[in-house]
Amino acid sequence: MHKILVLNGSPKNNESLTMKLVESFLAGVSDISLDVKIETINLYEKNIKPCTGGFECWTISPGVCVKEDEMNDLLVKYVEADIIIWATPLYHYGITGVMKIFLERTLPVFLPFIDPEGGGIYGHPYRNPEKMENKKHVLISTCGLPSVEKNYEGVEKQFDNLFGQGKWGKILCVEGELLGISQLDNFTGPYLELVKVAGREYISHMSIPETIKDGLKKPFVEIKAFLELSNLSWGINDLRKDESDGGLIAWNFMKQMRAAFNTKVRPGLNTVLQMDFTDLKESYQLVIKDDECTLLRNDFTAATTRIYTHFTTWERILEGKLDPTEALMEKKYTVEGDFSLMNALVDGLFGSMVLHIEKKKKILPVVFKNTPYWFILTMIPWMICFFLSNSNPFHAVIVPLLVSGGLCAIKKGSELVYFDKATLLFFSLLALVTVPWSIGYDGMTIAFSGFMGIFVIWFVSVFKTVTLTADYTHFFNGRNALRNVLFLKTNRILTLVWALLFLVQGLMAQWLGTTSMVNFAAVIPQVLLIPGLIFTGWFTKWYPAYRAKPE
Repeated sequence: MHKILVLNGSPKNNESLTMKLVESFLAGVSDISLDVKIETINLYEKNIKPCTGGFECWTISPGVCVKEDEMNDLLVKYVEADIIIWATPLYHYGITGVMKIFLERTLPVFLPFIDPEGGGIYGHPYRNPEKMENKKHVLISTCGLPSVEKNYEGVEKQFDNLFGQGKWGKILCVEGELLGISQLDNFTGPYLELVKVAGREYISHMSIPETIKDGLKKPFVEIKAFLELSNLSWGINDLRKDESDGGLIAWNFMKQMRAAFNTKVRPGLNTVLQMDFTDLKESYQLVIKDDECTLLRNDFTAATTRIYTHFTTWERILEGKLDPTEALMEKKYTVEGDFSLMNALVDGLFGSMVLHIEKKKKILPVVFKNTPYWFILTMIPWMICFFLSNSNPFHAVIVPLLVSGGLCAIKKGSELVYFDKATLLFFSLLALVTVPWSIGYDGMTIAFSGFMGIFVIWFVSVFKTVTLTADYTHFFNGRNALRNVLFLKTNRILTLVWALLFLVQGLMAQWLGTTSMVNFAAVIPQVLLIPGLIFTGWFTKWYPAYRAKPE
């Protein structure tokens, strides 16, 4: 069993940004090994007095400090641990004060004698070398500066002297303050995942691969954007610059929003977003062109999209305290113009937005096999059933079964969605019921069964968290579409409309079977698909815009 001791030197204890990294690292460790015992000590919560250099721990009570505080108990845990994680933010180019005090108070683990260690280096030998020499050390640190160079050299040199050059691991996170900004999760999230990978690698090999080290050195955002975000985060004007807020309350907030612009969300986007803060009576424009974003507070151009909102509403949305899609449905803000820009905003165009749809539901991968193009292929078995039902009822069952089975075999696993599986199940059951007695079933029975089957499949989907149409149309609506309540509601209505259309088709086919058009009873109802497709194209644009526009 590996005993891991986390020494947290942050005054913010478990709420520190450094501990976010530690938690990701330990999550990676736990993924690989369950045979670990992890203990975290928040040093700021402990009574640890500074070392006064009396050396009683060497002469009077060897191995035990005479000071009456909690350090002797902590020293036992320190000696017994197999892996020590030193968690500290960078303070004045060094470790925090309490961590420095802790380090100084580890003096009892050494003997007083001075030994040469080679290369002109001298040091004190360990009192218990069998426990101390094989101990592993990992430094995990955050800093509010944009680079490791010229900032961490003092800490790295100290750890080299303490534990041996190249004999300890490290994760040094620059631009660490961004870890605390929820709207930048799309930048910081991948980094935390990489820290988790580092934890897996470390517990497996007791080292972090160079490729992962290189990834962990990279800043979250470009230095220019970071400096702007960092400087704006203090909420005060830089009096050294001529630019002022001009008495505008939301000016600094909008500058932060502009600084968080992420061109990777929608490369090549050209648009003008106007923010109208109705409570402040202030308006701003964010002009996006050639992957650059410019903030305007006057001399406006024609807006592509306008958002009308109270300042506090939008502030809460960007802080992750309010779901933007739920707020839109509740008319807490409204939108005019090109509504498609809202998908880009939800995807993190100006920082991550938190969507509060239940976490348990499956989020589908955005791949070609879950697009409207693939949906057309999934409808082929149904069309075959309807078109062959009159001429060859047997083939109207068997061919769709083979085609739907083949499509499911191509997709496999997590790519399969509700309609794929329901289609295969329906034709399997239909074949099981009809094939042994196929001579006794006429084409109308097969056709009507098909119409009722597809109606039931679509109608049941209305009550699912992710409806049938949403399984496919999310491909065109951003990576967070399946967490977007407005998108899901739009598709719930669409799915219901199509379910009713299939029901009408079935009833129409049943009626045509009693007329001279009996030979075309399953084919003629397909004409209803045309107005259905026209309605779908119109409704997917109209309904979100209708729910978003001002009353």
